[in-house]
Amino acid sequence: MSAFSRARCHTAVYSVERTRPPCDEQIADALQRDIESGKLKAGEKLPAVRSIASDFGVAAGTATKALQLLAQRGLVRPDSTRGYFVNSQAEKPEGAEPSPEFVAIMKEIEAIRAHLARLDDRLHRLEETKHPE
Repeated sequence: MSAFSRARCHTAVYSVERTRPPCDEQIADALQRDIESGKLKAGEKLPAVRSIASDFGVAAGTATKALQLLAQRGLVRPDSTRGYFVNSQAEKPEGAEPSPEFVAIMKEIEAIRAHLARLDDRLHRLEETKHPE
C-alpha cells in the first residue's frame, strides 16, 4: 500500500443527532489533514483517482468528488492531463469564499441530515418496541 493508504470509508449512523459525512467528504478531510500536516507538500502530485479509490475502498467517482472538494477549498489544483497538485498555502482560487447561496444550501443540507438522523432514531425505537430482543 502507498503512503496515502487509509481505512475504508464508513457512512453508518454514529450518534442520534449526526451521521458521518459522505465518503467524498471523509476522503477530502483526510487528504486535507495530510496537506496541512505537510505529508503532502506544495506542488506535489496527489495519487491517481484510482489509487485513492482503492485505498479508501470506494468508487472512482467518489474519489473524484473528494478531489473536487479539495479544489473548491483551494488546497489543490487540477491539471487536465496530469492530475491534481497541492497548492501553496498562499494560493487561493477565484471565489474561494462561498457564495451566500452556497452557504444557505449547506445549512439546508445540514438541517436535512439532522432530520434524517432523528427519523432513523425514531425508526429504530419503533422497531425495538415491535421486536424486543
